[in-house]
Amino acid sequence: MIKFLKNTICLFLAIVIAIYIIMCDIWMTFSFSMNCVFFTAVILLLLMNYIINYPIDKEERGPSFVRILTQVVTVFYFTGIISLLLFNIFYPKNYINVYDQKYDYIIVFGAGISKNKNEIMNSRVEKAIEYSKKYKKCKFVLTGAKGSDEPIEEALYMKNYMTDRGMDERRIIIDNHSYNTYENLINSLNLIKKDVLNRNKKENIITRPFKNVEKEYFDLDFLNIGFMSSEFHLTRINMMAKKVGIYRPYDIACETINIYKPYMYIREDLSLFKAFVLNQLKI
Repeated sequence: MIKFLKNTICLFLAIVIAIYIIMCDIWMTFSFSMNCVFFTAVILLLLMNYIINYPIDKEERGPSFVRILTQVVTVFYFTGIISLLLFNIFYPKNYINVYDQKYDYIIVFGAGISKNKNEIMNSRVEKAIEYSKKYKKCKFVLTGAKGSDEPIEEALYMKNYMTDRGMDERRIIIDNHSYNTYENLINSLNLIKKDVLNRNKKENIITRPFKNVEKEYFDLDFLNIGFMSSEFHLTRINMMAKKVGIYRPYDIACETINIYKPYMYIREDLSLFKAFVLNQLKI
């Protein structure tokens, strides 16, 4: 029995991964890059299964180059994915209890939308609505442009969703020009800067002075700014916030349906790696 499990484990995992990614394509949205990641894993597992059960070097004195290469690539591939996954999960975040923190601003990060598959986006907007009822003076920065495959701008989708449920439009700030998380963050902070200056002049609500205004990214740590997104997204947001000078980010995690979590966390692995290459992160 143990020998059978050992000989079939790679084949079993390959089948499970293939079925899972096909289900995600049907339930969520098709992603070419994610399909490449998952089906590369499937191919490597199938090759490993073949090597285990049909050794291509059985008549040779030593292991063949093909076998060694397959094993090395497979180990490095899965080690890289799992390492980034664990880093994302265990990276320290500053979660704040909803009753313990009064926010000046909350940045709500957009997610991909379509005509009928918007569970991840909707979970973020629902959380924003929940917080808007607890913090009457808090403003919400809704950020996200219109992707090539999206029917509407992400920021506008969120605004419509919130105003339809009674949210005061004056508490909403729109950033509909950002196409990725780094742009989301930079543009949102600039909008907050402008809004704080206007509120100081008109309403005298926030009177604490800016520090280091001459810098490209001035110090906003005197404000309580919440970063609202799905839990798998918050590690990258935190590291990007530190990169631009926000050293005290407050994290607000939105729930993700369990079946989507493996897909989204592994997708985030790619985004973390890309952001690292582009020097957009600070640990």
